[in-house]
Amino acid sequence: MSIVLLGSTSGSCTLQEQAVAGTTTLTLPTTSGTVATLTTPSFATTIGVGGATAAASGAGITFPATASASSDANTLDDYEEGTWTPTVTGSTTNPTVGYAAQSGFYTKIGRTVNIQGRMQLNSISGGSGNFRLSGLPFANNGGLTGAGTSWFSFLNLSAGYTMASLYLENGNSFLSIAESGDNVSANQLGISAFASNFDITFSFTYIT
Repeated sequence: MSIVLLGSTSGSCTLQEQAVAGTTTLTLPTTSGTVATLTTPSFATTIGVGGATAAASGAGITFPATASASSDANTLDDYEEGTWTPTVTGSTTNPTVGYAAQSGFYTKIGRTVNIQGRMQLNSISGGSGNFRLSGLPFANNGGLTGAGTSWFSFLNLSAGYTMASLYLENGNSFLSIAESGDNVSANQLGISAFASNFDITFSFTYIT
């Protein structure tokens, strides 16, 4: 005996288990026959996973706004991309800042976050403590302090220091800037080290 599903130009066909107690088994062909064949998969909208509602436009896979973390190291459980706004803050008090440019972009794949941005200052006054580049889209929860790639313009280094670099400490959602040199201990830069024409373009990757 065989079950034949027939369709037409409209309507639907439903295969339903019998309404009795017990176990219902649907046996599919083993050594011969074809269950289904689709040469080129195609979807009108995105595919929603992890309880996410599929997007109404475009194509791809939609992940929920809050990741549903998997314990399997080989499972992709999150993807997100968007924008963020880099701002200047101080570790003690915030300065008054005028911006000529503020832009930031990010892509998050699993726990890995890659950010890019540019920030240019028209003016900066007041504030105290160490300089912080704030506004990161996610905090660093990777257990490590990391450094990223950056390009500085109009940054005044102290005597004996030849290089400045961005770094992100574990648990923080802001970047700090440290100056370093040959046989000189790294020193975190304070607000006073930054002039009104400070310009920075940067790229940074970290774990959240």
